Amino acid sequence: MNKSWVLIKREFLIRVKTKGFIIGTLALPVLLVVLMGIQIAMQSVGAREKKTLALMDLTGRVAPAYQIYMNENYQDDQKIPLYTFETVTAAPESLAAVTSRLNTLVQEEKLNGLIILPADIFQTSQFELHARNISNMEFNATLERSISSVVSDLRLAESGLDRELVRKLTQRMDLKTFKVSETGTKEESGMVAFWISYAMMLILYMALIFYGQFVMRGVYEDKNSRVMEVVLSSARADQLMAGKIIGIGGAGLLQFLIWAIFIALASAYGMVMMNYFAPGAGQIPLPTVSVSVYLAFFVYFVLGYFIYATLYATLGSLVNDEADAQSLQWPVTMLIVLGFLFMFFILNNPNSTLAVILSLIPFFTPLLMFLRISVGAAPMWQVALSVVLMIASIFALIWLTGRIFRVGLLMYGKKPNLPEVLKWIRYS
Repeated sequence: MNKSWVLIKREFLIRVKTKGFIIGTLALPVLLVVLMGIQIAMQSVGAREKKTLALMDLTGRVAPAYQIYMNENYQDDQKIPLYTFETVTAAPESLAAVTSRLNTLVQEEKLNGLIILPADIFQTSQFELHARNISNMEFNATLERSISSVVSDLRLAESGLDRELVRKLTQRMDLKTFKVSETGTKEESGMVAFWISYAMMLILYMALIFYGQFVMRGVYEDKNSRVMEVVLSSARADQLMAGKIIGIGGAGLLQFLIWAIFIALASAYGMVMMNYFAPGAGQIPLPTVSVSVYLAFFVYFVLGYFIYATLYATLGSLVNDEADAQSLQWPVTMLIVLGFLFMFFILNNPNSTLAVILSLIPFFTPLLMFLRISVGAAPMWQVALSVVLMIASIFALIWLTGRIFRVGLLMYGKKPNLPEVLKWIRYS
């Protein structure tokens, strides 16, 4: 036990003391804040950018109402309209020439775009935008919403119907979702709940792959440097494997803890920023994440890490370089990927028989059972059973892969094939 502790301490310290670990741990939160700030700033600047647009109204009826609508609804901080329109008229026989001339101005950036409202817009509900940049989704959506509103008002006015009455009768329905749990019923946003579950699933998914490969790399690097031969002279192979897995896992948990503290502090100001950039967002009923979900996240992270770290450590003992590792690790990585791909099925059918079976398979349990817990669909007996199955699987994998690990550590040169690995398991 003392030797195992020494190895665990060694693996932990040689990682957390490196500049790469310190910089990576501190840089990620800072990088996320910077990226989010830049994105919010760019969206804000892009949304308030003033544009000069040519407006060709072939109906002769939409342009005046449309300009009034845009001047009233899209203004900058000084209440000055964001969009300046140059109304263009064209006879049918000169339409192509006028359009070509205006497109030249767009190409020369003297105009930000050309809007063409065809004569049959009331029948086809289609119009055209000619611009150098047609991938500005926010601007395109603004045009669609505004022209749709103006054209709809003109249609209602021509039909003789009361515009306000029609809008009232055709008002869309808003769904309010209430989560029922043992503590009672509470209104929560289903979309926000989905993204919280998705984010936590993604963290687990990335952690299992990242730290598993970290273990594998640590094993074959020490193997190539012949450090293994020195360590094996005073410790058993299983102690060495435990040192690698627990030491690297401890470094990973420390990194996660630092990130979790940062997220908790940043979230205190999250709603303030959201209300600033999206007024009214504070009215969204946010779901609460219970302590049991955080506990489940920790438990399944640790157990899932032990399962996959054991497999990755074994793969590391079989290879000698990065190229061999990349070609050999895909079956293990695919197990994690498959668990992530089942996520959407589980979200839609968390209590189905297939969902229960998949979430009890130890290789998928860290992701899928945690997801079912986060949406409140996993009864306690299934959670307890999944933990028991994972612990049993960990012991079985340690026994099985430990046999490969003991022989693979001292094997150099050619990468072993499957029959050779099976022999190691049988005779070691």
